[in-house]
Amino acid sequence: HVLESGNFDAYDATALARYEYVIGWLKEWACTRQFGLGTYLPWDTAWVIESLSDSTIYMAYYTISHILQGSNNLNGDKEKSPDKIDPADLTKGVFDYIYRKGELPADCKIPKETLDKMKNEFRYWYPMKLRVSAKDLIPNHLTMALYNHAAIWEDEPEIWPKGYYCNGHVLVDAEKMSKSKGNFLMMKETCDRYGTDPTRFACADAGDSLDDANFSRETADAAVLSLVNEEAWIAETLGAASIDGMRTGDMNVMDKILLNEINRLVVAAGTGFATMQIKEALKSGWFETLNARNEYRAWCVASGIPMHKDVIKRWIESLVILICPVCPHWSEKIWKTLGKEGLAVKAPWPVTDPEDKIMSRQAKFLRDSLKNFRAQAGKAKKGWTKVSIVVTDNYPEWKVDILKWLQTQYTGEFPKTIMKELKGWTGANIKDKKMIKFAMQFASFVINEAKDVGPAALDVQLPFDQKDILSENVSYIKSQINVPDIDIVKVGAGDSGDVPDRLVENVTPGKPTLWFR
Repeated sequence: HVLESGNFDAYDATALARYEYVIGWLKEWACTRQFGLGTYLPWDTAWVIESLSDSTIYMAYYTISHILQGSNNLNGDKEKSPDKIDPADLTKGVFDYIYRKGELPADCKIPKETLDKMKNEFRYWYPMKLRVSAKDLIPNHLTMALYNHAAIWEDEPEIWPKGYYCNGHVLVDAEKMSKSKGNFLMMKETCDRYGTDPTRFACADAGDSLDDANFSRETADAAVLSLVNEEAWIAETLGAASIDGMRTGDMNVMDKILLNEINRLVVAAGTGFATMQIKEALKSGWFETLNARNEYRAWCVASGIPMHKDVIKRWIESLVILICPVCPHWSEKIWKTLGKEGLAVKAPWPVTDPEDKIMSRQAKFLRDSLKNFRAQAGKAKKGWTKVSIVVTDNYPEWKVDILKWLQTQYTGEFPKTIMKELKGWTGANIKDKKMIKFAMQFASFVINEAKDVGPAALDVQLPFDQKDILSENVSYIKSQINVPDIDIVKVGAGDSGDVPDRLVENVTPGKPTLWFR
């Protein structure tokens, strides 16, 4: 059950390995003892049932406790029970009927209607799809719960637990909480200081693995500022003065890139939440989503082109839903600002078109090119009067040979032995031994890129025109590297002019370079 991915999800390979290890030795754990609190062994009260194993199906009881006990009835007072159920009437036969599809007890004092209501509640809520707990309970309580479910519902493995998510302890600013250090935080105190949503934000960013999570007070402070700033920007952007000045109708390439980024990030955030990788979901649903907007906004300002109304509205609505699981109060406020009906927490997850991988590569090409241009401009010697962007569509022959060989090795993914195979291939096919190092570096880069963009990374030529993308964004590029004018030269296309050989040798498809002179 545990090792079958369709039956059980441990959400972490390390956690799954621990369950497998514990199952191998747990039979050695004594099921009874003669001291401590717990339930007496029915046929020998000198023994107490091991308490860690005695309580591991109480979640099944939770499904019917509101019918049996009602509210404020911890001791099971019959008079406080909604249906005036006497605990003495809860026989083994009653529980077998509710939980195990047993026959209705002939002498049952509880109405069948009430029993059926409890049975339906149990069947509605079970199986337990997710239990969130601590990693130190894997070798005892959690694994014992699996055993007890398997023992009691032996004939119904479909209602055994479907998933456990475990985490470590909580650190504050990377240190163990301690009153002597002054970093001991209580939940209410933290919410009072930062606000509920910023506290949730910092918790979401604290980490998702079995390692101890780190609550950063700096992150909580930054979240306060970020949420306030975004709320103000959205309110200003949706104001009549701003919204009326936006474009409508046809979309340019940057509009399409932002919409494509939204599609990608909606899927990434949804996957993060579904797999309990909350930090990754926060990264996609907030940080990367803001970065995508920032790039788009900066491009519009630098190019003197207003933002597109439909694109910005789509971005805002998506952001509100993506961050809602982490910052619901903020999302509800913005949801009302948008004039939406109902609650953001009940809104459906955004529907997206499939990500356009080629467009994502185009966006990455522009983003990476700008980063390199800024670095080159910062290092350029003073005195230059003209600058050009040098691009090429053609790899040198030795890179083409590597790409073609990698294509023969790729079947949706590379074999685990790809680097070993590559080493053998380069040794046999590259005569200049000094080039082997560069060949291995280039091939390693392509292999990693293929993990992100698929087989397109192995193309001998890029699936888009670099010069066209750079030309369409030339105003933005000039503003980013602070140059008054710039032109684009394509090497090998008849307009390479007097580009120095050192630049021609270094420029490759997807990696343009600047030529200062």
